This record gives sequence, structure tokens and C-alpha cells, in this order.
Amino acid sequence: MSQSLSRIRNLYKYEDGDQIEARMGVQIDAGYGLTQYWDEQQVRVVNTDFTQHSPVLYPYPYSSKRGQYVVPATQGQQWYYNNPESETAGILDESGNVKSAYASLFEKTTITVGGATYPALRIKGNLCSANDLSDKHIYYKSVYNGKPFTCSQLIPVQTTVGDAKEILISITTADGSGSTALTNTNGWIQLTAALQRAGSTIAGATYQWQKLVNGAWVNVTNNPTVIEVSNATPHIIKVYANGVDSEDIFRVAVTHEGVTSYKTQQLTDTSDIFYIFEGCSQAGDAVEEGVNVSFNPVVYDRRTNVPDTANTWSFSFLLLNLITGAQVGNPSTTVPFVVQYSTLQAEQGVSVVISATNE
Repeated sequence: MSQSLSRIRNLYKYEDGDQIEARMGVQIDAGYGLTQYWDEQQVRVVNTDFTQHSPVLYPYPYSSKRGQYVVPATQGQQWYYNNPESETAGILDESGNVKSAYASLFEKTTITVGGATYPALRIKGNLCSANDLSDKHIYYKSVYNGKPFTCSQLIPVQTTVGDAKEILISITTADGSGSTALTNTNGWIQLTAALQRAGSTIAGATYQWQKLVNGAWVNVTNNPTVIEVSNATPHIIKVYANGVDSEDIFRVAVTHEGVTSYKTQQLTDTSDIFYIFEGCSQAGDAVEEGVNVSFNPVVYDRRTNVPDTANTWSFSFLLLNLITGAQVGNPSTTVPFVVQYSTLQAEQGVSVVISATNE
């Protein structure tokens, strides 16, 4: 019986200050996002007000060699506000507590995901003001098994002037973590989409969830205990482990006033026996200018953590725009697979979808 696996790697154009990036997890109240909207007439944040709906950020590094998410070392860890290279931008003092200069904005905490406890940072104060409406970045630096890494999270800041719209996808999980990984302790993930203007949901929009299957976007239909969707609430889907093959991309198509917009969301199932080690030449997700990235994947057995030799696997590759999920170029079966920097630059970010099949 043939088996199919998938693995997804995001690549971003390099920006000043970025180093090796790992994944950052986010937990926030359902229906709220990280974008802060500033009302210039009311001279205040109208949505999301972090004093009322405080997001929690946590490092969520993924070890391809181990095929799982890992907990970083807390000894020597540091959170940074906007500049990961500046000592004064470090949020924690030498004792590991939040510096007095940042006490009104941040709070050190922890979060439990999949039975493991991760260091975390709660944002309890608004990061924008009338005098500062620039986007903000939160960085986290630590090591895992002696290997340093840097996580980063963008906090966008927008004014309410104009008619800008965005799609918000809120995540609710069985274990309450807000994680995008299905595990033995996190049996389902619920995705809720909302088309918003200035942080407020727009009425009258229609929603259609889709899943990438064999390189094509297929409309999601109700399948109990696999992927559940109701006609009464089409903006919500509930995904179980059986609905994800190692790692999959979902997207929602939202139509309002004749215009359709898209937003993608990746989900991972870490309970599968086999997983793809991507063999990527790039240590992190941020790619320096002019650098091409190659992939030479291998399928590992999660039980033994060694390459699977009992099956013969063939690989295929697909590039998608990171935000819309639109296909970029043609699929390929060539190994190694190379992503040209010129493509990354043109798209501003791509998802590399690696599929493995054994016969």
C-alpha cells in the first residue's frame, strides 16, 4: 500500500537584523490578531488593544533531525524589542527578569504545548503611540544542543484611515495551546477566519476553505473526525490528525463585494511514523541576498530516527506564494531542488512543498 508524506518549508527574503530563524508560536484570544490599529481621531489603539487581549509569544523551534518541536535552553536566553543586536534592546536583565524599562509592556511567563513547557513573553502593553506608528519586531535568542537560533515575530501597526482589509485566522486547539501542531495530546485544531477592516469583522463576506492536494487547491467538505465544516459556520473548520499528512497547507478564500482574497495556514501532524528531513542548504528561513537554496530530502523513521530503508521514496516539489498560496513556476521531481533567489525576491516569500511517495 502506497504512502504519501509532505513537508513544508517557508523562505523569506533577507532583511537587516535577521539571523537564523526558528518558528515563533503565538497564543491570543480568539477573534483577535497581532496587528495594532491606531485611530488618529480617537488617538488610541482601537484593535487589538494588548491591555485587554494580551498575546503570548513563545519560541517553537523545529528539529528536522529529531522530527519534532524542541524546547530551547533557558540559560542565557534573551528576548529583544526591535533590535536583536543591541544590549539595551534586551528585555530581560542579568537575573532573567523583565527590565524596569520594559515592565509596562512585557511580562515573562511560560506556556505548555504538547506536554512540554516553553519560555514565553506576554505583551501586556500597546506597542504603538501617536508618536510611533512603525511596525514592531520581537526577537528571541537561545540555543538547542549548542546550536544558536533566533525567532522573530512581526507586530504590524496600521492606521484606520482608508479601506484596508485583511483576513485573520484564529487558532483554537484541544489542549488550549494555540499550536499549529497535532500531537498525541493535541487531537484537533480549529481554524476560524474573519475578513476584517481596521480590526473589525466585515459582515456579508462568504468563506470557502481549501486544502492543497497533489499540487491543486481542493474545496474542503465535511468529513467527521477528519476535517469538519458546517454550512452554518463556513468560516470555521476543525482539523484532526487524519486530515493532515505530516504537514499540509490550508487556505481560506474570502469573497466580499466581488473581490476574493486568500490567506494560508500550515498544520503539522507529528504523530506520523515517517517524516521528511528536508536536507535544506539554508539553516534558517531568512535568505541572504543573492543566495540560492537547495533541498535534498530524505524520509526518516520517527521510531528509530534514522533514514527509512524499508521503502523506496520518490520526491516532488512545488512552490507557492507564502500569503495567497498561488503556484509559482512548475512542479519538479528533480533532486536536489533549487529555489533561485530571484524567485524569492519576486514573491517576497515562498512555501516549498516537498511530497514523498512510496509505491
